[in-house]
Amino acid sequence: MKTYIFDLYGTLIDVHTELHNHKIWKALSDMYACYGAIYTPEQFKQAYLKFNEEEWKRVETLHPDTYIDIQFKNVFKRLYDEAPLHAEVLSIQDKETWLLFIETEFRRLTRIRCKPYPNTIKTLQALKKQGHQIILLSNAQRSFALVEMGICGLLPYFNHMYISADYGIRKPEKAFMQKVLDDHHLNVRDCLMIGNEVGSDMQVAAACGVSGILLNTAHRKEKEIQKELETLQQEYPDFQYRIVTSGDILEILGE
Repeated sequence: MKTYIFDLYGTLIDVHTELHNHKIWKALSDMYACYGAIYTPEQFKQAYLKFNEEEWKRVETLHPDTYIDIQFKNVFKRLYDEAPLHAEVLSIQDKETWLLFIETEFRRLTRIRCKPYPNTIKTLQALKKQGHQIILLSNAQRSFALVEMGICGLLPYFNHMYISADYGIRKPEKAFMQKVLDDHHLNVRDCLMIGNEVGSDMQVAAACGVSGILLNTAHRKEKEIQKELETLQQEYPDFQYRIVTSGDILEILGE
């Protein structure tokens, strides 16, 4: 049995989001207004961008030498607490549940596309049937990842899921993958990391001594990818990798 460790976005799921549609900020400001936090759509947009940037800076200051991740709920909480105007409308009975609702609605409103890549399901089904262990290692918010994995029908195939915002660190931070290896007492020789980014997925694999498969789902020039991987291999000479030029995940079967 092998353990296949998968990235999510750009590897298994093709997702696209956008923040520039006025309707998004109108819907969100209306939603906050229902609970007494009053914004115009433009005020809400600017406050979101400002608070998001400040949350990243706050956490990076606390952990300056770490690839950190933030919890978006802190941004949405601040948007409520620091609204330009408060009015008595609907009360929030459970703040944590309300923030989770806001997170999922924000992602729904900003999500333009969300679908599995061709052969994603077929490949996961085959690996599962062969008895391999399948683990997710994703830079994401849990509320985003679980919903979108559900939309794409991926949830039944995973034995374990590790999502960066839950731990406050993200790939390529070595400790993120190391936790997976330690939690399940995995031998690195029996593991494969499958992802689409050299600087995230392949780098964390190399740091932990795990072999990597890079799926070129963005259809970049192979020479560019090869150059990045050769640079990575200078730091980690024993790193073993393969590029799937077509980006077709089905090609990993048999590894």
